[in-house]
Amino acid sequence: MNKKRLHILALFVLLCAGSGLAYWLATPSLDKMVGQMIMTGFHGDGTGENAENFAAIENQVKSGHVGGVILFDVDISGLVAQGMTIPEAKKHIFSSNIKNMDQVANLTAHLQSLAPMPLLIAVDQEGGNIQRLKTEHGFAPIPSAKQLGMGEPDSTYRTVYDLGTRLANLGINVDFAPVVDVDVNPESPAIGGLERSFSADANVVTQHGDAYARGLNDAGVLASFKHFPGHGSAAGDTHAGMTDVTNTFQDYELTPYRELLGKASPCTMLMVAHVVNMNIDTLPASLSHKTIQMARDMGFNGVVVSDDMDMGAIVGQYGREKAIEMAINAGNDMLVFGNNLDFDANKGEEVHQTIVKLVHEGKIKRSQIRKSYNRIMKMKKCMGKQPKSK
Repeated sequence: MNKKRLHILALFVLLCAGSGLAYWLATPSLDKMVGQMIMTGFHGDGTGENAENFAAIENQVKSGHVGGVILFDVDISGLVAQGMTIPEAKKHIFSSNIKNMDQVANLTAHLQSLAPMPLLIAVDQEGGNIQRLKTEHGFAPIPSAKQLGMGEPDSTYRTVYDLGTRLANLGINVDFAPVVDVDVNPESPAIGGLERSFSADANVVTQHGDAYARGLNDAGVLASFKHFPGHGSAAGDTHAGMTDVTNTFQDYELTPYRELLGKASPCTMLMVAHVVNMNIDTLPASLSHKTIQMARDMGFNGVVVSDDMDMGAIVGQYGREKAIEMAINAGNDMLVFGNNLDFDANKGEEVHQTIVKLVHEGKIKRSQIRKSYNRIMKMKKCMGKQPKSK
């Protein structure tokens, strides 16, 4: 072989090697992919209070080992740890992440500046009884879902678009809403009793749930339908322990999901409940592959997110590591650890290490992690878009 042909062959090999190297450099590491699947709560508000705990979340965000954070206005973890019931603990006000609007804007900007890729910054701002940003913080009140459901969907859209623009101005890019549970049991301690459902009519729930999600999305905020496959008939609260809806669940509770999931925007997630419905599976919905596959069969291609993995219905029954393994294998793309019931400053990091370990042990497939990462990255493309005019 002459020198010219050798040079051409050598160049070809180098080009092939280079393209392979470029491929692997462009392929995200397991650490990076796992980090995007984790959202956690934290202590501190960025003003110097709880400095040690706040430094912990700064480090987790900076390392990319959490892909999102969730804000709370009160911290009840200490009281719950002392044995106080959750409803009683919520009567006591302890500062957490939210003091006033300027402080929240500074906090979100600071955390966003630390993140190696855009950070999800979430809040539960449904309206009515579920508002982390309250009037005492300087935030305008939002009607409850029940109140909104008594009006027209166009009115819900306008109200929520205004809500979304105010959240976006504060640097909050995720609102875990709307609730599309049907008000089967008006006394349900988690849904009906708190006026979190739009209506007992599944069609009304569908119309207002659609308007609510569009309002948030058009304002540049990610939305989340919840709590699949339906929490409205529950007589218990999954915050405290296992809640079984086997004998109370109505098929029409699936109507909003059947109507909404197939046409859902990539900017809208699906949150899965911790309820048990033995007509579907013996496992809680959030840990059930059968249940999450139902949503996929309804045409949902977006991010599936767990309800708070710290809730008694999960951690109290399975323990953290086993619950994480089951949740990811069931098909959850993102796991939420509110860190408001059982606080650990380094929880996000510990969850990250657990998931990586489970992958190395072969208990979670790397391909499952990649699928979730790809869905999350697609969703994150919605972030930072300019609000649409009403």
